[in-house]
Amino acid sequence: MKLPMLFLAACIGIAVAAEPPRNTGMSAAAGEKRIALVIGNSAYKDAPLKNPANDARDVAAALRKLGFEVIEKTNVPQKEMNRAIVQFGEKLRADTVALFYYAGHGMQVRGKNYLIPVDAQIQSEASVRVEAVDVDGVLDQLTISPLNIVILDACRNNPFERRFRSVGGGLAQMDAPKGSLIAYATAPGKTAADGDNRNGLYTQELLKHIQTPGLPLETVFKRVRIGVMAASGDAQTPWETSSLTGDFFFRPGSGSAPPPIPEAAPTDPAADEIAQWRNIEHSTDVTDFEQYLQRFPNSRYATLAKAVQQKLQGDAATPTTTQATAQGSATSAREVADGERQAQPAQSADPIDLSGTWNPEHAPGQVYIFSDGSCTYKGFLIISIGCQWRRPDANKREFVIVWNHGYTDTMTLSSDGQRLIGRNNVGDPVAFTRSR
Repeated sequence: MKLPMLFLAACIGIAVAAEPPRNTGMSAAAGEKRIALVIGNSAYKDAPLKNPANDARDVAAALRKLGFEVIEKTNVPQKEMNRAIVQFGEKLRADTVALFYYAGHGMQVRGKNYLIPVDAQIQSEASVRVEAVDVDGVLDQLTISPLNIVILDACRNNPFERRFRSVGGGLAQMDAPKGSLIAYATAPGKTAADGDNRNGLYTQELLKHIQTPGLPLETVFKRVRIGVMAASGDAQTPWETSSLTGDFFFRPGSGSAPPPIPEAAPTDPAADEIAQWRNIEHSTDVTDFEQYLQRFPNSRYATLAKAVQQKLQGDAATPTTTQATAQGSATSAREVADGERQAQPAQSADPIDLSGTWNPEHAPGQVYIFSDGSCTYKGFLIISIGCQWRRPDANKREFVIVWNHGYTDTMTLSSDGQRLIGRNNVGDPVAFTRSR
């Protein structure tokens, strides 16, 4: 899991063919100039992908119909990618709407995201920086334009990542610059489906919704997220970060209100609770979490919603009260953990090392487990929760995590050591996956 603000999708397509806009009969808003760079890389020698080149061609065609001047590139080497990015930046002005789309392999190294050209020869962490294209270099081109959209469909299962341990899976979360939206095909640190048809799953849904009249930009991506989650059975959840200060419509409507966001498919009853959670998870308004828990008391996110609710309520207290509450909570958690340790037999000769970074499957963020028995959860933007962990019986693969906010997770380590699976003390399912 954990990247800035346009669209980072598992196959990112950036169009770079210098080509004047075609007269399609669909113009942008008055006085608004639209420029897009679309790139799709499929023809990797060692790890070819089926759909990114198709994704880029289809996105470029759709954008032209929506009034964009498109630079379109497919299956490009590093030097050509960098030239296209510079060319793209040179076209941007203070009255420009800028859009960057990339489909293909992408990866993160030490929290930085890289797009992989088709000629990249990646054998080590150091070679990524030399052979790939830094996403920050793309964002640097967007400082002049007031509204920027970055779409990254580059989180597919990447064979390059398995060559060295320090590279994280998927893409890292980035903060969107002012006036920008960054969209990812899936959540930070996760992988996205390449797709069995002409297009990848994410781009397939994107193409459905960008041409709908009257939809604000944020609503387009909300519909894309709902469609992808329903089609993947919640295995893939698109993600956005935004610092937009105005409205944008790919295709302006006639003034009538946009049609309502479609409900989740009948085969996926959990989609509504997931979509609602995505809408509030970064909120700092305690009322949002109270209303969520009233509507979805048994949601998979109920435990985290309660924890955030309690934190926000604590933040609203006076500094003295908040500090005392936090100290009391931490002391209570330590006392519980110490008492439980004393009541259990001593561990012996079958050590299992849990230390490292784990990705919760029921919440965004990461859990850091340390060999001294301490641990902490760090979520996106809002929350950090401390904890203690122990192994009650050295002959079993069962572990107990006692959280400072009052919850206790009892979990079993899988035989391959890659997943912790179990429930907390109120019966909610919990699961962590070891970060690569």
